[in-house]
Amino acid sequence: MAERTTRRALLLAFATAVPVAAIAGLQGSAAADPVYPSQGDVDAAQAAAAAKAGQVASLQAQLAAQQDQLDAAQTKLSVAAEDYDEAQALLQQRTTEATAAEAAADRAAAAYEQARTALGRVASEQYRGGSDDYSPLATVVTTGDIEDYVNGQATLDHLAGNRADVQQQAADAKALAQSTAAQAAAAKSAQEAATAQAATARAAAQQAADAADAVVAATQQQTNALLAQLATLQQTTVQLEQQRQAGIEAERQAAAAAAAQAAAQAAARSSAGGGSAASVRRAAGPTAGANTAVDWALAQLGKPYLWAADGPDSFDCSGLTMQAWGAAGVSLPHSSRMQYSGEAKVDLADLEPGDLVFYATDTSDPSTIHHVGMVIAPGTMVEAPHTGANVRTSSIYRSGLMSLGTRPS
Repeated sequence: MAERTTRRALLLAFATAVPVAAIAGLQGSAAADPVYPSQGDVDAAQAAAAAKAGQVASLQAQLAAQQDQLDAAQTKLSVAAEDYDEAQALLQQRTTEATAAEAAADRAAAAYEQARTALGRVASEQYRGGSDDYSPLATVVTTGDIEDYVNGQATLDHLAGNRADVQQQAADAKALAQSTAAQAAAAKSAQEAATAQAATARAAAQQAADAADAVVAATQQQTNALLAQLATLQQTTVQLEQQRQAGIEAERQAAAAAAAQAAAQAAARSSAGGGSAASVRRAAGPTAGANTAVDWALAQLGKPYLWAADGPDSFDCSGLTMQAWGAAGVSLPHSSRMQYSGEAKVDLADLEPGDLVFYATDTSDPSTIHHVGMVIAPGTMVEAPHTGANVRTSSIYRSGLMSLGTRPS
């Protein structure tokens, strides 16, 4: 009996000892290494997340700054290219004027020489008529024929009157020759000045184009690097980041378009209330051939932009619109500013296909116009946009939209 009691006591002691030891061990392990994150872990994770968010925001800001820099370079090139287009169009005009003035001066000089010859001939004839051999009085004395005297005196009177007429004609011809020669010299001087201006504008445009090309290349390289960093930080792919950035840019452009549309509508209301725009020459109605111009322009989609180009393989903005309307039989200058100033105006709300819309750095000053597009549908245009891009369709609403378009005719 005593032996059985001892065995039971030992078993009981063993059974109760193991859980206690196990529990004690577990308690010791929990104190040394918790199975849940500590407050320090939470704080560190939050700090890391904040740092990552800050890096992402910084990269986004860098991407936006690069886009702004690219936009600025494109606008600068657009302005410089328009300066050259305008200078080149002016040079062509001055050359035509100089050629016409020189031709007029040559004709006036030839007419003056003819008048001088006629004056000399009349003077010679009068001199011979006034000699002793032709004297009417001597004739009547020698012949006694009064009729010969009368006829001879009439001849002298005619010669005297003819001489006065020819003298006046010669004087007029001389004055005209001198005047046209002066005009030709002035026209030639204006042509030379326009030639120098065009050369200066071309050099500036080439410099702006080189700068824009450099910005495009640098921006693309930097953008790729930034997108790779974003993809790493946000645990996405570069392709997804490219798509995301394209979406962000689309949203930015949509916001800019909405702002531009609101500004254009406000400007239209202002001009309707008696502003300066209300006094300009207005278009009477759609121009015949507008559909031809639109179709021609749309056929150029995908061709690259090249400043100062007017086809057939590449275009700048006014080169595209000039050639499109040329296909419809309407002559336009290769200059967006001249295409604005020389044509009848139309309100943005009344735009028809074929009408032109314009963009300026200062919408109150047409001399700052630097871009033109052709309307193809309400709110939509076809354009040769800028370096690095192709002829495309896009919204007419963007920063710098002039409150009036034009309707070529």
